[in-house]
Amino acid sequence: MNLTKPGIEKSRKLEIIIEASQKRFGIYGVEKTSMREIADDLKLSKASLYYYFPDKESLYRAVVEKEQDEFIANISDRINNINEPEQLLLEYVNARLSYFRTLLNLSRLRVETFSGLKPGFTDAINTFREKEKGIIKMIFDKGIRSGKFFIDDTDQMASLFLDLLKGLRIMLLNQKQTLIIEEEEYELLLEKVTSFTNVFIKALKYK
Repeated sequence: MNLTKPGIEKSRKLEIIIEASQKRFGIYGVEKTSMREIADDLKLSKASLYYYFPDKESLYRAVVEKEQDEFIANISDRINNINEPEQLLLEYVNARLSYFRTLLNLSRLRVETFSGLKPGFTDAINTFREKEKGIIKMIFDKGIRSGKFFIDDTDQMASLFLDLLKGLRIMLLNQKQTLIIEEEEYELLLEKVTSFTNVFIKALKYK
């Protein structure tokens, strides 16, 4: 789309830029994508693109936040349509892992490059974690109300659950040079995460 056309509001221009960047990152990865290429896709000058996003890192962060919002909206819909807390927790884990893989494959960053970017993503990471924790607490609350889960402190238990899930993912990534998950690796990680979640669910059922 040509963003130089009159009548396009700034908020819509930002959406279009983020969507175009998301597509290009998905094909080539962040490191092999330049701001010039994104500007060309949008029929913008490079200077005009920098007006909206001062660097590629800020643009990538906007794409990540878009992915995060889409994930939260998707999983929230699932929660509203499923009553069984055990199934909800498994649905969440499955959806979260799929999202995690999509995000890594979108970036295709080398581990050392991600380490350099991470400080700039602290706010986005922390905000997303709080939203995730809120979803897990909602699932736990459903389980408590139905008499299936017995939890004294849902906030503490939700944090523990997320930390343990993160640990399983880190175990895989620590063995890799590039942050991309192949099909075989994904299936193995999904199996481990599902097994862990089933054990966790059993523990929640004990008074």
